[in-house]
Amino acid sequence: MKKFNKPIHKIILLAVTLLIAGQASGQDTLFTPPGYPTGILFQCGLGNYTIKDEYISKEKYSGRLPYFSIGWTKGHDNYVYRLEMTLRNSDEIYNNSVSSEITQFSLNQGFLYPLKKIFLFNKEFYVWLGPSTDFFFNYNKPNIAVSGFDYAQSYAGLFSLGFNVDGIYILSHKFQVESFIRTSALSLGWRTIDNEEDDQSPVKPLTLFSGLNSSFDLGIRYYLLNTLSISVAYKLEFVRISAWEKLLSASDNLVIGLNYRFKK
Repeated sequence: MKKFNKPIHKIILLAVTLLIAGQASGQDTLFTPPGYPTGILFQCGLGNYTIKDEYISKEKYSGRLPYFSIGWTKGHDNYVYRLEMTLRNSDEIYNNSVSSEITQFSLNQGFLYPLKKIFLFNKEFYVWLGPSTDFFFNYNKPNIAVSGFDYAQSYAGLFSLGFNVDGIYILSHKFQVESFIRTSALSLGWRTIDNEEDDQSPVKPLTLFSGLNSSFDLGIRYYLLNTLSISVAYKLEFVRISAWEKLLSASDNLVIGLNYRFKK
């Protein structure tokens, strides 16, 4: 395995560029979607994480992986624009006594369009559906002995087109139940390969069967004020890249969020 430089500075530059682009787009008339938590959102959490990266080993590594994200949601005339950036990092992911450093970064943006409002047990239930783009990066560096100048480390990434489905069930003016589904459909993927032993291309187009990045959230939100709310949610994440040496990762997380909606 050859030596690679960890491209964190490139990831940060890409994230800032897309963040600025997202903020600059769609400066039309704003509105507050019924029940939708617009404004700025901060989230943190912790979850059980498992990865099987066959470029490194066929063994499974697992442990605790912290979760941090920042998001921005804006309501426009007939849609909601959402942008979210997530970073996860830990060097305490283990296979028996062997540890590994895991870094995951994702940047997701999407446009959500409301479906017809329905009533469930006499309470309002709203559903939004729309397309999304997602950038996902995974870095895996196990702490194992190697010879010479070789490094045992693995990179994988997806740039995906997908869709979002968001549902909000309003229990009262203070409480609401929320569920969010994010999944990729078509992706451009890249993967670490050993050029001396593998003649495959490190970049390939992928379908959801060969490159899937998905997540599911279910939680409850409480409004402290009209402009300030807190949330607690269960988040399930799953990644599968199988066009090269297979990479599988999954995590379940308890996530706490703080949302602030700016006054008009």
